Amino acid sequence: MLENRFTLVLVIATLVLLWIGGTVNPTGSSLACPEWTFICNGELFPPMTGGVLYEHGHRLAATTVGILQIILTVLLWRRRPELRKLGVALLALVCFQGALGAITVGLKLPWVISTLHLLCAFTYLALLMYTFARTRPPSDKPRPNLGGARVWIEAAVIALLAQILLGGLVRHHEAALASIDLPLHYGSIWPSGAPLALKIHMAHRIGAVLVTLVVISAAIAVFVRARGHRLLRSLSIASIALVAAQVGLGVWTIISFRATPIAVGHFMGASLLWVLWVTMALITTRRPTA
Repeated sequence: MLENRFTLVLVIATLVLLWIGGTVNPTGSSLACPEWTFICNGELFPPMTGGVLYEHGHRLAATTVGILQIILTVLLWRRRPELRKLGVALLALVCFQGALGAITVGLKLPWVISTLHLLCAFTYLALLMYTFARTRPPSDKPRPNLGGARVWIEAAVIALLAQILLGGLVRHHEAALASIDLPLHYGSIWPSGAPLALKIHMAHRIGAVLVTLVVISAAIAVFVRARGHRLLRSLSIASIALVAAQVGLGVWTIISFRATPIAVGHFMGASLLWVLWVTMALITTRRPTA
């Protein structure tokens, strides 16, 4: 169906937008365009060089996603009356996200707004994925019954969102290199009297260990219970490989003194893990009726 295919396009566009946004902070481009509107340095289409390439490119990509969302909301309103509220909620969320972006620049990057901007982006992506699931044609195949493994999926989603929040705090408190000693901070897991940046940094490290354990446990539980469901088993295996790569990228970020490609790759890994586990949650959720 048209609305289903269009939603998939918007999911991909939003994921790309997330990745583009993930380049802004590591490249030091957050205030390359000091205006909070579509204008950048007094121009609608400024020379796309230096930090402007990342910051204004992010704005243009966000504008594209906003236009696509308007079209999707209209499609849902006209073609899927039972999903009208969902379409309006998506549009309201993307408008709120745009407002957060403008406030972030207007107030010169307050960490609270910047972190909320990040969480809103991941929430919008998850809601888009839910919309994609709701607009798929009905299937006679029964939903896989994973028993207790379903709880593990929920735990993985919650753990990932919490770790994404911690990652946002690390980024917006400039705490990525608060400690360059590995695996502990000079023999301490939680240094007494540490400054806030170091506490956030170490909390993110501890969170990485916990999330890795939860994700691996959840993946094993899903793999064992999802006999006969090839997609779920493939996603569970992929999640173990991806979380291992994500840990490696986190360590590499510190070793490389936050080299931009590594920091961006670490952010991309987080978004892919989010997509993977939200997908598993949607696959194993009973489809709502109209």
